[in-house]
Amino acid sequence: MYTTRGTPFELNDVIGVFWHVTDFHYDFTYLDGAENGTICDSQTAGQPTPNDPGEWGDYICDAPWRLINDTVYAMKAIQPNPDFIIWTGDDTPHIYNDKMNTEVVLSIIGNLTDLIRSVFPNTQVYPVLGNHDYHPKHQMPPAPNTVYNATWNMWNVPAWLPSDVMNTFVNGAYYTVLISPGLRLVGLNTVYYYTNDKVTAPTDSNTDPAGQFAWLEGVLQQAQTDNEKVFLIGHVPPGFFERSKGKSWFYPEYNRRYMQVVARYADVIKGQFFAHQHLDSFRLFYDDQGRAVNSMLLAPAVTPWMTTLGGVGANNPGIRLVSYDKTTGDLTVSAIRQLIGSLYLNPVFVTLEDVNQYYSNLALANTQGSPLWGHEYSLKHTFNLPDASPASLQNLLDSFSNSSSDNFEKYYLYNSVSHDRSTCEGDCKTTQLCAIKEVDYDKYQECIDAPSSGANAALFSVLLSFEMFLPFVVATFALAA
Repeated sequence: MYTTRGTPFELNDVIGVFWHVTDFHYDFTYLDGAENGTICDSQTAGQPTPNDPGEWGDYICDAPWRLINDTVYAMKAIQPNPDFIIWTGDDTPHIYNDKMNTEVVLSIIGNLTDLIRSVFPNTQVYPVLGNHDYHPKHQMPPAPNTVYNATWNMWNVPAWLPSDVMNTFVNGAYYTVLISPGLRLVGLNTVYYYTNDKVTAPTDSNTDPAGQFAWLEGVLQQAQTDNEKVFLIGHVPPGFFERSKGKSWFYPEYNRRYMQVVARYADVIKGQFFAHQHLDSFRLFYDDQGRAVNSMLLAPAVTPWMTTLGGVGANNPGIRLVSYDKTTGDLTVSAIRQLIGSLYLNPVFVTLEDVNQYYSNLALANTQGSPLWGHEYSLKHTFNLPDASPASLQNLLDSFSNSSSDNFEKYYLYNSVSHDRSTCEGDCKTTQLCAIKEVDYDKYQECIDAPSSGANAALFSVLLSFEMFLPFVVATFALAA
């Protein structure tokens, strides 16, 4: 069942939309073939086996096919004609390597490819691989291999990847395509930079796996010359996990270089769309003057699986629809989770008036017998943001430290796709704020180590940026304390 709200959004020559779907993690053993008295082979370690597991899935397991199939058809029901779909990887379950092999990995990727293609037969799809899309998992090599060749053969079809990107894809699983005149997409293989990929660990002779960084800088430089704007997509993001203090994803050397690339081409990059964490969040990138000049939107997963990382928990299934200005590439909405029900166009300013976000409550789906993709929150009315520009997201981050605003409480609920209804204070909040603001490793640690509380630390960092008022600010802050 697919719930909509308000006036349907009509596409036009100026405003476009695209789906972002990620982290399916299809578990073919759910309720059928699992071993050792579990309900699935991906069952979260240490979690008790439920007596009455639901047919649509369980929070301690990866997604069954029934849930995945319903999700893709829900996308079709809500917005059947997107400009394109980005699919950012992690298709196989969290199952030990000894129960997986390359054939199974490719079979799952093939099944998902067939599903998306059958539901959206005429839609452009831009996929990238995740760390679970290789065997053994995470160990993705910076060289041609069976997985790259096989997925290329699956995706080198009309409305997916064109033949002219074959060279970079089969050699490194990355590529670039022109979405439309003036707007380019770059699909990255950021598994190379993931600390769990031991094949690509940085050494004196290995500083740029598969030559991807050098290639990326060349693409962005040419885009700048040609007056193009760029969307970057990938699976593993830089920076830190907002629910696990100190948990970074990239090797430090690769994190540093990625940030250098974004800083240099901040005017060219109009959006970064990543995944991997299964949760809904965002990241900000700053210039030397401390101004937010770029941002990254992290999409929630389809799988509800509870990670083994302590204190993180599970999530409800989510998908995301993003709208953008085709003429500039500017995002006209921020993180859009679940299914979009209603968008309103202001033809004068070419911005969206509102976004309604939807999700499927997995527990309720199992109780009532089918998923209900319901309204979660309205971006405009919940956070009072005009768009998803870095400046607007900075304002949202600032509001998280305002004691008179409940924006952080709302954000924290939506962070788990409305599954975790606990409060987040103290260290929990500091970890969230520092991860959003500081993608740089050293600055993140400084943020975490700051003696102030999470709220005061974030507020104080904002105040310090206004150097001309520093003496007054310090005096006022001291009196308040």
